[in-house]
Amino acid sequence: MRIVTGSEMKGLDAWTIEEIGIPSMLLMENAGRAVAQKAIEVYGQRESFNTIILVGKGNNGGDALVAARHLKQLGVDVKLFLLFDPDQFQGDALANWEIVKEAGIKWHLLKDDNSFYLLKLSLNQSQLVIDGIFGTGFKGSPQGNVKRAITTVNESSCPVLAIDVPSGLEADTGKVGEPCIKAKYTVTFAWAKRGLVIYPGKELAGELAVIDISIPSQVLELLDYEQYYVDENIVQGLLPPREREGFKNTFGHVLVIAGSVGMIGAAWLATKAVLRSGAGMVTTCLPSSVAPHFDISLPETITKGLTETPNGTLAFAAWPDIREILQRKKAVVFGPGLTTHPDIYDLLGKVLAHTEEPVVVDADGLNVLAQDVNIIKAKKCPLILTPHPGEMGRLLGITAKEVQENRVEVAREAAKSLDAIVVLKGAATVTASPQGHVYINSTGCPALATAGAGDVLAGIIGGLVAQGIEPLKAAYLGVYIHGLIGDILAEEKGMRGVIASDILEKIPLVLKELEAVKE
Repeated sequence: MRIVTGSEMKGLDAWTIEEIGIPSMLLMENAGRAVAQKAIEVYGQRESFNTIILVGKGNNGGDALVAARHLKQLGVDVKLFLLFDPDQFQGDALANWEIVKEAGIKWHLLKDDNSFYLLKLSLNQSQLVIDGIFGTGFKGSPQGNVKRAITTVNESSCPVLAIDVPSGLEADTGKVGEPCIKAKYTVTFAWAKRGLVIYPGKELAGELAVIDISIPSQVLELLDYEQYYVDENIVQGLLPPREREGFKNTFGHVLVIAGSVGMIGAAWLATKAVLRSGAGMVTTCLPSSVAPHFDISLPETITKGLTETPNGTLAFAAWPDIREILQRKKAVVFGPGLTTHPDIYDLLGKVLAHTEEPVVVDADGLNVLAQDVNIIKAKKCPLILTPHPGEMGRLLGITAKEVQENRVEVAREAAKSLDAIVVLKGAATVTASPQGHVYINSTGCPALATAGAGDVLAGIIGGLVAQGIEPLKAAYLGVYIHGLIGDILAEEKGMRGVIASDILEKIPLVLKELEAVKE
């Protein structure tokens, strides 16, 4: 699903009106009618269907006024509560206000205790609140009577249908004000707004419906970059067909460089994820002292025990062997459980400079990269980085909190500055390309918040790349698969107690489902 920011939507609206010639009044009419239709779809035309509509002074309020008129014509009992004096209406909103007044719809101005008492009384007698206070241009936190109105609605048990975005939510970032409308449904227009599909905004938007209001899709060509919400429709067809006459080399050979004394579990999880995701072969390079244990625990892999440091980590002296092993590999996974020993940084630099195949860098690979990102300048390979917010902060020299405050733009900045595909893990994982394109994941839940889940994700992405999927597509497809497994496990086991090996065992089943959808 294509998404846009609120800022972009403003420009697309203007272009549609000024250059294509579609009247703004028509766009408002289409939007308001869509809101009314959604209300009828949800609650039907029952005799007891009463609705309150909160009306702001801008275009969002204008949409609300159109919805009020259509609902009134359908026999719904409508009460308008205005958050601003009607003298503040302008343009299309003012025109619709004049129409609404002639239609005889009841309205009240929320300005004092008596009017708020009436709002509370009406909430107890209504089946739905339609929120038309603020639209996609809102930033900050609601103040004064708007704040009081939102708090009053949130404290009631009446469900809310938000117009375009819940009032108090920033359409660009997903930040929410204090307070913000808690919607059960949101009807948004033309394309989903970014803030509706990333947290915390996603949690307050409820069930999302994207409605066409006659803005031509070709206006998207005006945007500098593309943004997508990665759902089932986006991932359909990404898995390559499984050749009937194929053999293990047909489906790619991955090199995993991972593990150390006390951390072979990370290597085990990443390696097995490569195989579970469909790659034909995997070779894992580990310190020599732990290689025998690894070989016994995972006989499906080729295990290479290499020169290690006195601390039980891979030594830089292992590079000649690794360079030889790199031959004929289709992808590399570097980092899980390696530690941040100085030799690891030197090994990463060598790998990046001596392979042209995609390299997935995760965990300690990211931690050593953060010491000096300039080693990326010598890379010959497509690079996929999979940081969590703390690792992302270290790569960019900012705090994890700063990362979380604007995840999409941080991921875009990192992808551009590091010339890498960046997978910023977390709720609604963000994948960004060096060209600025953005893919926000639709799957996943807190069941995945477990040690080793990131190692599994790195292995999945590496395995998909080895099968011939383009690195960017492999990255957001791997994230989607990983998240979908989390959703399935949450249904089966609940949000607590899922472990990384549970994720591994579900990979083939989810791949099977995706292949069935493709067919």
